[in-house]
Amino acid sequence: MRLDNEHPQHDIVQVMDICGVSISYNVQRTIMKTGLYSVYLISLANQPNSIGEVLLIEHPPARAPSKYLLPLKSSKPLTTSELMNEIVETLEAHFNRKG
Repeated sequence: MRLDNEHPQHDIVQVMDICGVSISYNVQRTIMKTGLYSVYLISLANQPNSIGEVLLIEHPPARAPSKYLLPLKSSKPLTTSELMNEIVETLEAHFNRKG
């Protein structure tokens, strides 16, 4: 899956459509895009400033993409550093369960 860096909002909608994620989610921030994974911080459309979930999209070669909505633990406002640490912990926990 190739994403167009010139139109990131279009890419997000396209990625979300491919993975079947409800359009009622807003993407707050793109965390990471690699050849195998894309990670986004998302929130419900009607709660754009709330602490949301992590959308993990695995798109390995020669396989259909799969998506995971991973909840964050904290419900309070976090600094950028705290938020990134929580996202990393959430992803690590996901991969530990899966692997």
